[in-house]
Amino acid sequence: MRIGLILVIVALVAFGCSDEVVADTEFPTRSVTVNGTEYQYRIYVPEKRDPNSKIPVMLYLHGSGARGSDNQSQVSGVAEFIRNQGGAVPFIIVMPQCREGGAWTGDNNQQALKALDDVVKEFNGDVTRLYLAGYSMGGNGTWQNGLIHAGKFAALVPIAGEVAPRRELPPGMLEALPPKLREAAVSPDPYKVFAEGIGSTAVWVFHGSNDDAVPVTESRKVVEALKKSGNANVAYSEYENVGHDSLGRALAEPKLIEWLSAQRLNSAK
Repeated sequence: MRIGLILVIVALVAFGCSDEVVADTEFPTRSVTVNGTEYQYRIYVPEKRDPNSKIPVMLYLHGSGARGSDNQSQVSGVAEFIRNQGGAVPFIIVMPQCREGGAWTGDNNQQALKALDDVVKEFNGDVTRLYLAGYSMGGNGTWQNGLIHAGKFAALVPIAGEVAPRRELPPGMLEALPPKLREAAVSPDPYKVFAEGIGSTAVWVFHGSNDDAVPVTESRKVVEALKKSGNANVAYSEYENVGHDSLGRALAEPKLIEWLSAQRLNSAK
């Protein structure tokens, strides 16, 4: 089984999807229902988890290339991350899948958050150690959820993510945004709105300097705004001469797991 899983992981690419079948024994399937629609998602649970002890839980939001309903593609990238750690990742990972043509908004976002809450209940998750990570479109979802649900997550890990909602929104979409996102969308300085809303939440941002899909200035500006707002727990890693595909490098950071494990809500107290 281990050899088969490795072959599956090698075939996957961080931004796209794969025709290989993800083993349910390695990444079990769960499902949630939102507004009458069922959404499947995958989870990773450490083999040596103590059921009687609280365990951290990470919600991972994939990029646009993994959208669909196959409940396979969103595991890409995260599976390699787990393999590189020898399967010794010390927290649960929840991997929902955004439907084709969608984004991490509306029902797609709601199903992701519901999946997280369900896994916390099922596996004795620690609500003071919830982490939110995302790549590309998922990086944008990480920023937005960090703003809308400030105080829920102990740490945010946005990778190659756009920060603010696009200025030219379709008719009616501005009014449909949550109040905090609406404020950012119309603000002359949306990065300041995000920084002040996210507050003191721990953030580690990753971006490639040559990203031609999401400008690296998105991450630079919000990191600067977070530091100006007084957030003392902000880290930024910019990869020189790297384009949009920075997910693998970010997840391979040697101190990422150690940094995440140190984050806890109200840790300063």
